[in-house]
Amino acid sequence: MWVPEYGAEVSDFLLGLAVALVIVAVVAVAGYYILRRVFERAAHRVADEIGRVLVDVTSRAAATPGARRAAGAHAARGGFTNLGAYAAAHGMSEDAARQEFADSIERLARIMDGAVKIPVIGPVGLDALLGLFPVAGDATSACVSVLLIGRSIKYGVPREIIARMLGNVAFDFMIGAVPLAGDVADMWFRANLRNVALLRAYLDEQSRNTIEVTATRVS
Repeated sequence: MWVPEYGAEVSDFLLGLAVALVIVAVVAVAGYYILRRVFERAAHRVADEIGRVLVDVTSRAAATPGARRAAGAHAARGGFTNLGAYAAAHGMSEDAARQEFADSIERLARIMDGAVKIPVIGPVGLDALLGLFPVAGDATSACVSVLLIGRSIKYGVPREIIARMLGNVAFDFMIGAVPLAGDVADMWFRANLRNVALLRAYLDEQSRNTIEVTATRVS
């Protein structure tokens, strides 16, 4: 026989449980975003500091007589010293070379860091999948990131930008080596997309400088 009071108690319990679950979910999501934001700010500062140290090291290395002679020999052999040299060597305009380079590195970065968008978590890519395999996965991911940097060197990106990109990859590798928590942090940091942002800023600056020089010559 159905007892009304018992049914009311069950309804109240289920309602209370539902409210509690909603509150827990809201707190969890809010905590996730706060923790992610705090981590991103701290991570970006650490990665930038590593980049600044590498810039200083590479600048000192480039100032040595041996490095200057090597740079002169590379230029004499027709090595790429800027994007314009690459464009001339391949028979294309500098704008076309810049666009080709930007598109190619962005495709690679998105495959690694943002191929799929997951609600709440955000974009994830192959880097997150590789992170599930300790050491080997992180090493493979770092190799792909270094490949992107290698292409940047080929296109003549300045050593200051390269050093900052290496700083991002180094930090990404370090946090990825931490089990579980490192995998989550690795998804938040997205070193490859950070490097693309650095390259985009450099290419945009180069494009503006090219336009300004052309305008000056015409006038």
